[in-house]
Amino acid sequence: MNLLKKYLREKPAQPYKQLVFTTGYTDRDVRRLPDLLRDLNAVLVDIRFNPTSRKPQWGKDYLKLLLKDKYRHVPSLGNRAGDGAAARDSIQNLNLGIRIIDELKVNVLLMCGCRLEKDCHRRFIAQKLTAAGVEVREIADWNRADGNLSG
Repeated sequence: MNLLKKYLREKPAQPYKQLVFTTGYTDRDVRRLPDLLRDLNAVLVDIRFNPTSRKPQWGKDYLKLLLKDKYRHVPSLGNRAGDGAAARDSIQNLNLGIRIIDELKVNVLLMCGCRLEKDCHRRFIAQKLTAAGVEVREIADWNRADGNLSG
């Protein structure tokens, strides 16, 4: 037992370096999502305040069936103002949502319905995470999930 304690003192555990990716699903193929998550080694974090859609495949229930334990809904990162409103003040509880993301201790793909990051509240979430030292990358092309794609 003393040997184990000594080893642990000498070799501190390396902290997990979480990567956060962001994306929008408008005009995307939901069937690509499981492969995208696998390529990114990430879980999906749905940041819609109300995770419903006119297209049933983008609703919470379908995504949970498709992704199983790779799906999380975090309403605290949702936009109370609704689709297309990219106001920082409209995010339900930004600090709580960031804490939830941090506690997951895995790579995450933050997903909203907005196609373009510049038009979406996920931009403010990404800015807050970046300011906290988290590496954040926008995934604009679901066919090349190398994490270096932007715009």
